[in-house]
Amino acid sequence: MVKAVNGYRKRKRDRRSSIIGFTLLEVLVVMVIIGILAAIAAPSWLGFANNQRLNSAQNQALSTLRLAQSNAKRTQTMWQATFRNTPNGSQYAVHQAPPSSMTKEYWDSLPWQNFDGGVRIIENTETQPRTTFTQLTAVPEPDIYRVQFKAQGNPNGLGELGRITFGTRTGDRKKCVIISTILGAMRQAENSDCNQT
Repeated sequence: MVKAVNGYRKRKRDRRSSIIGFTLLEVLVVMVIIGILAAIAAPSWLGFANNQRLNSAQNQALSTLRLAQSNAKRTQTMWQATFRNTPNGSQYAVHQAPPSSMTKEYWDSLPWQNFDGGVRIIENTETQPRTTFTQLTAVPEPDIYRVQFKAQGNPNGLGELGRITFGTRTGDRKKCVIISTILGAMRQAENSDCNQT
């Protein structure tokens, strides 16, 4: 009897060990299914990630402009929000309005902060909607876009009204921040709504 039980256990163990694991065909089928699902989901995921980057840049630009406006009111002096594209990405800075004579060293010493990677400022030479803030091209390299705020918090002249527009390195979605009134009212928009000032 003991011998029969031991034999039964051995046969049961042998059967289990022969069915553990996957065949090559099963592994290939699972790999094909995963590949198909990834091909379907990848464009959607990339679109979502790009949209999040644009939202972040748009919100940061609005905060930067509001900070410059707030600092101008608080200190009763002119402040400036400055933006630029560099080979490594887009940047922004908030600082007091510069002196009349500006050098490359002055611009390089500003407290530059980086926007999220993959986001760029749409230059004023590109198709609409594009950035329409005042562009400085004389001394700084690369070119700089700026908005100055006077002590009352309003933009420094009609030339300061406009927008900063962001896009990603891939994709055609654009988001912007618009200064639309001489009192310094700001709003956010996207795609073709950026053209409405």
